[in-house]
Amino acid sequence: MKDFVPLRQEAEKRAAIIKTLSQRKAPPSEACKAIGSFSQAEVKMIKYIEANSRRCGIPDEIAGQLKKSHANTEDMHTKVCAVAANPPGPAGPSLSEALGGSALPEAKPTKRSGGSTFDTLNGNILAR
Repeated sequence: MKDFVPLRQEAEKRAAIIKTLSQRKAPPSEACKAIGSFSQAEVKMIKYIEANSRRCGIPDEIAGQLKKSHANTEDMHTKVCAVAANPPGPAGPSLSEALGGSALPEAKPTKRSGGSTFDTLNGNILAR
């Protein structure tokens, strides 16, 4: 069991790196590398457990849980690396550009003479 502890600590260290990258919104290329590194650490733990579970008294459920977790890690690794390989391109044209129109004209302030909340299109309704 003493050989398993360093493997688990290494996996925890690599998981902490992924968490840090997530918190600072790192680019997908950086996250892809970190997740791949974590995945390798998981594989080492799984191999150790498969080889030594009986000798160390590790329940079979632990190996199953690790394999399930590793499958999720691999899925995440595939998705993040796909985004890293195909970064989103520049934004397309705006609707007005696509329709051939120009940008909206600038709003010009108009002078108001003593208007109030009760003004309508035909003047102040209370002043009639």
